[in-house]
Amino acid sequence: MMEYSANVCVACRSKTGEFKPFWAGLKQCSHCGHCMADLDAPGLDFKTIYSDRYFSGDEYVDYLRDQIVFEKQFRDRLRKIEKFRSSGDLIEVGCAYGFFLAVAKEHFRARGYDISEGPVNHARSQLGVDAHCEDIVDVPLAAESVDVVVMWDTVEHLPRPDLTVDKIGHILRPGGYLFLTTGDIGSLLARAQKEKWRLIHPPTHLHYFDRKTIAILLENSGLHPVSTEYVGTRRSVRQVAYSLLALGKQRPSRLYNFIAASPLAEMSFVLNTYDIMLVVAQKS
Repeated sequence: MMEYSANVCVACRSKTGEFKPFWAGLKQCSHCGHCMADLDAPGLDFKTIYSDRYFSGDEYVDYLRDQIVFEKQFRDRLRKIEKFRSSGDLIEVGCAYGFFLAVAKEHFRARGYDISEGPVNHARSQLGVDAHCEDIVDVPLAAESVDVVVMWDTVEHLPRPDLTVDKIGHILRPGGYLFLTTGDIGSLLARAQKEKWRLIHPPTHLHYFDRKTIAILLENSGLHPVSTEYVGTRRSVRQVAYSLLALGKQRPSRLYNFIAASPLAEMSFVLNTYDIMLVVAQKS
């Protein structure tokens, strides 16, 4: 996987290193306003960050256990895709355990890429989907060979999203679509909470886009935004309780232990806090 560059603005492609301090732990490009984590780049090991532990005990309490929850959300996302394109060749960047691929293959010739070996092995062996443990930037894919690319909650994790989006622009057929979701640091909630906004947690989240800077990133790769909307996120009660009452704490609270052991934990719901963007971009 390519290295994180702390001195390149991935949105406007400025390489002058002209950044100014933003909220705690972040810095902002002086040219376009894109925000990124202010980190020591050589110290980042993405293979370690996105090990199996990331999906079971770090970011997520138990990603696999919530498979049904994710499948419900991905069916909602698939319905949005089908408003623009209902079949063809589809690639998912950041496919993890393959839950979206399993849903998408009902309508598309779908394959996915992720750098996490354990989840990709599960996707292939348990779900029978076409998943590969590779960084898509390094994969020799034919130009103009894909109709749809999706990145669900992935672009903010990428050390160099500009290189990934360039690759997507290269492989999409003319008229093809990119669908992505990511947090909006310009949203009302983010501006109100600032550094306490729940989506600010480097080194897993490295880049923080708003409507303007995500459009700049896409346009620089020949992709033109055609739709941007705020969407809700479906989560299990277990995961929400974990995020609020256990994640980052020395020991889980009694309330979390009670919820996790109760039937409530298996329930799920969709919450739209109007700070998650779903962006649709088309290759002209």
